[in-house]
Amino acid sequence: MSQNSQHALQSDHDEPISSVAYYLRVFAALIALTALTVGLSFVELGPWHLVLGLIIATTKAVLVALFFMHVLHGARLTWIVIAASLLFLVILLGLTMSDYLTRAWSVL
Repeated sequence: MSQNSQHALQSDHDEPISSVAYYLRVFAALIALTALTVGLSFVELGPWHLVLGLIIATTKAVLVALFFMHVLHGARLTWIVIAASLLFLVILLGLTMSDYLTRAWSVL
């Protein structure tokens, strides 16, 4: 690819071009977190088992969204859409859990 066409591609998107090493470091972090998840499955932690598993899963999801889905260098509108989606997810889960947690109370 010539310099002119590469410059034209970069100016069209206004995003920094990341190196392969950048993606390999993120990939290595994802592999390490996956290995940590597998290792965690063999350890008995009681009620903390679910909490730590969800923390690791959330961390991996954030890494994928930020780096592989290019949200980190995305437009402000992308961040607004993600924030609105997370807000509605919290509302949905909050309403679902409020219903679920009060079911045993209403049966008695």
